[in-house]
Amino acid sequence: MIETVNTGKVELWSENFGDKNNQCIVLIAGAMAPAVFWDTDFCNKLSSLGYFVIRFDNRDMGYSTHFPPCRPDSNTDMPYNINDMADDVNSILEHYKKDKAIIVGHSLGSVVAQIFAINYPEKCERLFLISSPIIAKGQNKYIETDTEITQEMWQVLMSNKMYQDYERGKEEFFRAWKYLNGAWELDEEMAEEYTKRLYETEYIEPAYNHTKVQENIPDIYKKLNDLQFSKHFIYGELDYLASNLPNIKTLVNSLDNTDLTILPNAGHLFFNKELWDKIFNTFCEKQKVILTSDTSVILSLQIH
Repeated sequence: MIETVNTGKVELWSENFGDKNNQCIVLIAGAMAPAVFWDTDFCNKLSSLGYFVIRFDNRDMGYSTHFPPCRPDSNTDMPYNINDMADDVNSILEHYKKDKAIIVGHSLGSVVAQIFAINYPEKCERLFLISSPIIAKGQNKYIETDTEITQEMWQVLMSNKMYQDYERGKEEFFRAWKYLNGAWELDEEMAEEYTKRLYETEYIEPAYNHTKVQENIPDIYKKLNDLQFSKHFIYGELDYLASNLPNIKTLVNSLDNTDLTILPNAGHLFFNKELWDKIFNTFCEKQKVILTSDTSVILSLQIH
């Protein structure tokens, strides 16, 4: 079911799955990513476990409120900050009358999830952080990604001319999706649905505001470590866009009550049903959900 959440500052397009009386999961997408980044089958599977699942378009994305882009050399001030995006998540919980939720974020969404958890710890039951940039530094020593890898990556991503016509721009986006999908086969049907959604909802250009909103975030290491609930990082073995796997391992090993699931051969995005199944199975494992070999049949659930 689709609902518009009015925060008083922005309107957020949201879609929910399952019984509203059930335990809540909020899914936060990344930069330049519409809500449908969260695969519909994945959302339905989560709701079939007995959860109420919400995915939504972040501000500046999809059918939610857009702002003037803070382009380089435009002298445009950022219209919001990362705390505003965390407040959006709180507004979604208030709209749906939920006291707390399991928060799942991808990329920029993981940054928002961590800030939300720190700002509203009483409203966060557990964190799942997928393809997360590192905003918790502490005393950790992180390593730079190999220069050849980063040069190749940015050459692919920056070569996308972002044509405004879908038929002309599709090939450019698919080249980026294939690279960001790691070594997994690109499911072209999933990629096409996702790309068409981009073209349905906005002028096609880089996510200037979503990129800039991640700058100058204070080191959250101590506050993140002090959170009493579980934190689960999920990271693709071949993801070099957010950070890199060795750095994620360093972070996870230094935090209390935190673990890591590595997605073999995966990149930053997941245009493959098997990859979504792996993420779903990771969620089930951490939530102690026991399934038969047919994952649509639930044998038992963790008591909420």
